[in-house]
Amino acid sequence: MNQTIKNFWAHRRQNAWIVTEIALAAVFSFYILDYLTVVVYDTYFCRPAGDFEREHLLVGQTGYFQKAEELQVPDSVKQNFNEWYNEWYILRTLANLNSVRDQLRALPEVQSAGFAGNSLGSGSYFNYLSTYSSEADSTRRCGSYMYDFLLHEQFFETQGLTPIEGSPSAEVLSEECPPDGVVITRSVALALFGTDQVVGRRIVEWDASERALQESGGYQVKKRFTIAGVVEDFRLKPNERYAYTMLSPIKSVGGTSPRMLIRLRPEADVEAFAQKINSSKEPLFQAGDRLLVSVTPYVTYISNGSARDHSEQFSVLGTFIALLLLNVVLGTLGTFWLQIRKRTEDIGIMRSFGAKRRHIFGMLWSEAALLTLIGCILGQLIWLQFAINTGMAEGFTMSGTGQETNWVNTFWLHYLIISIVQYLLMLAIVTLGMVVPTLRAMYKRPVEALHHD
Repeated sequence: MNQTIKNFWAHRRQNAWIVTEIALAAVFSFYILDYLTVVVYDTYFCRPAGDFEREHLLVGQTGYFQKAEELQVPDSVKQNFNEWYNEWYILRTLANLNSVRDQLRALPEVQSAGFAGNSLGSGSYFNYLSTYSSEADSTRRCGSYMYDFLLHEQFFETQGLTPIEGSPSAEVLSEECPPDGVVITRSVALALFGTDQVVGRRIVEWDASERALQESGGYQVKKRFTIAGVVEDFRLKPNERYAYTMLSPIKSVGGTSPRMLIRLRPEADVEAFAQKINSSKEPLFQAGDRLLVSVTPYVTYISNGSARDHSEQFSVLGTFIALLLLNVVLGTLGTFWLQIRKRTEDIGIMRSFGAKRRHIFGMLWSEAALLTLIGCILGQLIWLQFAINTGMAEGFTMSGTGQETNWVNTFWLHYLIISIVQYLLMLAIVTLGMVVPTLRAMYKRPVEALHHD
């Protein structure tokens, strides 16, 4: 060890540049490792207890039939044709859509079905302009995702959301909810009230926009809600941890070709059901000018939806990470390859005095390990400052954004594990970069090594 430190100090100017390069590589590699660790952890190990079962769930898409119903206009309404037509068209469309839905519900393999404006799990949008608190205590606040769900459409039982003990059942929540009612996840209840037994209590939505802050010097009340029910937490995206979510009821479906959620019974074959509908030349479920165009297994739907919505973002990010990783590996390999080649003469001198090859290799490797350790520590300290300044070091937080941090709940444990893995990875790259030129130099005759340029 003493000899390693002496060699390190003797080449301190050259080693300073190497340490700087390793520190920069350590910052980049820490980012890559952290990102991959979080994605793997969130996707495979952080599954909410109440996350809904997706294997027997399908998403259906309704549409127009080519042969529309012939329009018969009564003489009594020709003067107010536009007003009459709009009302007639909406009522007819809703009636036809409901008929298509009822045809699906009548199938023996279908457990429940209904229209849905959005599909939980396929995407999410966080409203950064609102924050929520309990009506009794405005100091406990959190942000939240807000989703609309259709009443009388078997939403909760079809989506597969699980009410907690003490909350109305899924069937009741799908049918009964007051105009100012809202269904919240367990995380929201715990964040705002410290307990999940909160049915009937009140929530306040605060305007957190910059305009509201400028006009009043603080948050303004936008709306008040009554908690109609509490459900278990669920995952909003396939590769993300669940966040705080509220579900608000609406009475009518938006658009004339809405999506449907279809849940099959456990014994039904999802793929066979989808193929039967999608491969049929004639529409199997039709009413008037409306029909079920296609159905997609939910697992496929959320996968394709995420890829389609974020394909450009993921493509750019993936390319950036690949190039970053390539630069880290090649740069580190090249640095130590050149470092050993410059030490070929020193290796020749040691060989001429009878030093054994394993002793020479151990000395050079221990020096490289020391360089790597110092460089990684510097890089990790730089990343730590970034984590502290951006709030990552706070760990699990429910204040302000209302989202879990992307780091695991125990910040320092996560940081320590990534640091150790990163050092071992960098050490493996350094070893790979020095082993070939070191072996080549050691197996040269001392005379050749002393004349190496």
